[in-house]
Amino acid sequence: MTWKKLTHTAKKKITNDWNNCFPSLGIYKPMHLMNRIGPLLVGILLDVKTGGSDYIPTYHVHNLIRPFPVISLGLKTTLNYEYVNIEWHESKFYNLSELMMKYALIPFDGELDLTTVLAGYKKHLAKPHIPYQPQEYEDMVLISAWCNNTLQVKNSLDFARDKMGRWPPQVLKRIGGLDIWSNSVKEKAITSETLKSIVDKQIKELKVGRLPVRNLLC
Repeated sequence: MTWKKLTHTAKKKITNDWNNCFPSLGIYKPMHLMNRIGPLLVGILLDVKTGGSDYIPTYHVHNLIRPFPVISLGLKTTLNYEYVNIEWHESKFYNLSELMMKYALIPFDGELDLTTVLAGYKKHLAKPHIPYQPQEYEDMVLISAWCNNTLQVKNSLDFARDKMGRWPPQVLKRIGGLDIWSNSVKEKAITSETLKSIVDKQIKELKVGRLPVRNLLC
């Protein structure tokens, strides 16, 4: 059986359907919804599968403090890779949107405090999508530094060293060892103003300035 492919018109409708379920998000581009809270982009990528007739609703977070040329899929959550074919989008997307709301590691709407954001990272790191990745630990430190919260910078570094210190030696060797990694992150977490300048530059380069913005309480 040959399935219909997702046309531009179909993608626009699907995007709008999901946006109606998540009105706090803005449309970044077809099949991609996001908003910004502090230095983070929080969103849903309706990831079109190879073949072009199905999409996978994918929750993600992108940290603007770490310069990158495209939107990354940090804290990736795919609802067990549940996919939606264009033929059953109408009957399936609403239930999946409710699950997405339930399992979002960082909520989609409202102002949040730093502790809530860091708790979302910790929950992800308890069962990471890909094991032995230092980026999320680095994010926790940098977000705390962006907030100019020195206590949380220290706590996040201590948390990272405790968890990463249990990694296999060969994994730690790839990042130069725990001490070198830790010192590198400390250097990046220089001043809040410097990190905010990085974020401002990334907002322009990634063209996300028109997305809805929420307050991050530091």
